[in-house]
Amino acid sequence: MAERPRDPAPPDALRALAGELEREAPRALYVLNGPERFFREEMARRIRAACLERGFEACAHDLTDPDFDFARLLDDLLSGALFAAARCVLVENAGTLVGAKAGDRGKAFLDAVKKRVGAAGGGTIVVGVESLAPQHALRKLARACGGAVIGCRKLWDGPPPWDPDPRRAEVVLWLLQEAREARVALSPDEAAFVVAATGNDPYALRAQLGRLRERGAGELRRLVGWDAGASPFEVAEHLARGDAARAVGGIEALYAGGYRGRDGARVVDGGALGVLLLNALTGKLREAALAADVLGRGGDFAAASRAAGLRGGPRALPELEARVKARPRQSWRLLLDEVGELERRSRSGATIDATDFALLALRWRRRTLGT
Repeated sequence: MAERPRDPAPPDALRALAGELEREAPRALYVLNGPERFFREEMARRIRAACLERGFEACAHDLTDPDFDFARLLDDLLSGALFAAARCVLVENAGTLVGAKAGDRGKAFLDAVKKRVGAAGGGTIVVGVESLAPQHALRKLARACGGAVIGCRKLWDGPPPWDPDPRRAEVVLWLLQEAREARVALSPDEAAFVVAATGNDPYALRAQLGRLRERGAGELRRLVGWDAGASPFEVAEHLARGDAARAVGGIEALYAGGYRGRDGARVVDGGALGVLLLNALTGKLREAALAADVLGRGGDFAAASRAAGLRGGPRALPELEARVKARPRQSWRLLLDEVGELERRSRSGATIDATDFALLALRWRRRTLGT
């Protein structure tokens, strides 16, 4: 069976889209699909601007907006432009209209999109969605009408397996390109530091560039606050592997400064953070336990990763392998029991805070060191 072609890197897809919009009229339908809101919004902005340059009327709808009106969205899709030759309809965060539980509203939305792209001079529709099923009818419609489905995945914040240099990480290369365009002097080493300190959130990285542009890269280490530890999933990985120093540092950063929610905003909520950390840690321990069981029965790592139900980007497999090798096979179930006890405490109304996770990190480190 032939391997499905992979989407281009989001910065490459964005450049390709920009070049296409300079040469040609916007397509009838764009589906911007992927978890990276930055690239979905940047592509939507470029398409909308190209439509406005050609005299289109623009309408925007965001399903996360409390004032979202589904009837108004259908009206904008099904009616003609009032004061222009065509209309650009932007539908952001459309997951509830294209997901498995979309129901009648999903069908009505898809029917309206079909009518719009099938009408003469129908203009352009832009649909932004975090995740769209591979065989979804919206994908098929985009192909059938000459539209485009553009992937907007997260930028990889680790280097490729064949080149372990952290300066070769996809997000570092993207940041260097952004710095050149913003006329901020930034070396590859400095870009790697900014990414290590900030994480792979493009909005946060652009904000760091703004600070450096105003004050100069000479003050880089003072201006760029250390924030990358504030990722619950990274902290859970450090905890699972027994890296106590990084785990405790990350726990302190999380509880002091919060974490970035799915909308990109910073969330400072100890209760929500405790639940998120417990869920992330349970998932990583369960993956390791399942994989270790397969390896203990003589299976290879490919079979072990399948048994673990591994998901994620290119870092997921090497992370799992390093995690499994960090501890004896029988230890993973014991760690799961400890986290399960912490979960039971949280459900009974007890407060789970930074101290609880720091104690886990220290206990698990001692076991790793055999003390």
